[in-house]
Amino acid sequence: MLIYLDDADVLLLTSKWEGSSNIVKDAMACNIPVVATEVGDIKYLFGNTEGYYYTNPFPDRLAEKNNYILDNELKPEGRQRIIDLNLDYDSFAEKLISIYQELL
Repeated sequence: MLIYLDDADVLLLTSKWEGSSNIVKDAMACNIPVVATEVGDIKYLFGNTEGYYYTNPFPDRLAEKNNYILDNELKPEGRQRIIDLNLDYDSFAEKLISIYQELL
């Protein structure tokens, strides 16, 4: 999947329901801009990070955000946002190890 993301100009997520979308986090980790419907934890993930936009599910609104990304030379900092939220692999592994240690 990372090969496809590396070639993408933008990720468009048009889900009606999501929890915490892994493909969105993967795109952010690759600094790929994302346009998404406002589902799951999208607002939290995106924060105010440039290049990451959520909107209602109407096609014209999605197209507007998508075109904005394609028409502007954005330098998304999604990877840094993922790190700041402690959602990177190292932070996640540390959390998981900590949970297992508590259980033992």
